[in-house]
Amino acid sequence: MTNLDHLNVVATICDMGSFQLASEKLNKARSAVSYSVKQVEELYQVQIFDRSTYRPTLTRDGKALIARIRHLLEQAHQFEAFVRDLKGEVETDLRLGVSSNFPIPRLAKMLKEVKQAFPSTTLHLEIETASGERLLMAEKVDMAILGAPARSPFIDYRQISDMSFPLVASPELFGMKPEDVSKADLERYPQVVAKSSDEKAPNTGLLEAAPKWFVNDMPTKKDLLLAGLGWGRLPDHMVEAEIAQGALVCLPTLGDLSLPICLTKRAGQVLGPVGQRIWEQL
Repeated sequence: MTNLDHLNVVATICDMGSFQLASEKLNKARSAVSYSVKQVEELYQVQIFDRSTYRPTLTRDGKALIARIRHLLEQAHQFEAFVRDLKGEVETDLRLGVSSNFPIPRLAKMLKEVKQAFPSTTLHLEIETASGERLLMAEKVDMAILGAPARSPFIDYRQISDMSFPLVASPELFGMKPEDVSKADLERYPQVVAKSSDEKAPNTGLLEAAPKWFVNDMPTKKDLLLAGLGWGRLPDHMVEAEIAQGALVCLPTLGDLSLPICLTKRAGQVLGPVGQRIWEQL
C-alpha cells in the first residue's frame, strides 16, 4: 500500500495543473514530486499522467483513480479530526491570514472569546496584501480573511461582509472639482499602490499610463494620499473620517469598487476546535 503523502502529491498536481506548481505548493523539490508519482504508478502498475503534452493530463486510469484518491485523503483528514476530538486535543497554534484592508478591531470580540475558550492555543495573525489565497493554498496559513472577487474550487468561502474601496486624493492634488477629474488627469500624477506581500502575486487595479509609487502597507499609502503626493483606493473604514473632514475627496473617475470579504479555508480541510469556533462565530 502506498503512503498518503504520495497520493496527496498526485491530487495536488491535478489541482495545480503542473508538477512545478505542485512542488511550490507542497514545498517539495520537483524531483520529489516526480518520485511520489512514480511510486504510485509502479506500485499499482498504472500510468496516472500523460506526460507527452505541455501540462500533465490524466490518463483514463488516472481519471478513475483521482476520485478515489480524493475520497481516501478526505477520509484520512476526517479520521485525524476524530482522533483529536477523541483525545480532547486542540490546536497548539493556529495561523489566520488577514487582509490589510480588513479592520482588526472587528476581530476583537471573536479573538477574546477564542482566548478565553482555548487559552493554550497560540494565534498567529499574518497581515497580508493581495496574497491571501496564495498563502492559504501554500498552507502558510490555516484560514484567511480576504477580498474574494472570484471563487476558486479549491477554497471554501464564508462571506462575512462587503467592503467599498473609494478612489481618493487630497483636494489640493488636482485643484478642480472631483467630478471634473478625468482619466487623463489621473495619468499626470502618481498612483499610490500597496504592493502584494507575495512577490509572485501580481499587483492589480493599476492604471497603466500613470506613474506608480509602491508602498508596503495601507497606513503609509494613506499618509501619502493625505500629503497630496498621489491618488489611490483605500477601504472605506480607513478614510470615512478624512472624507467627512474634507482632508480627502472621492473621485468618481474610475467608478465604484466593492468586494465581498470572506473567511476562507482550503476545500475539504477539517478544522480543529479553535478553527471551527472561528469559522462559526466570525
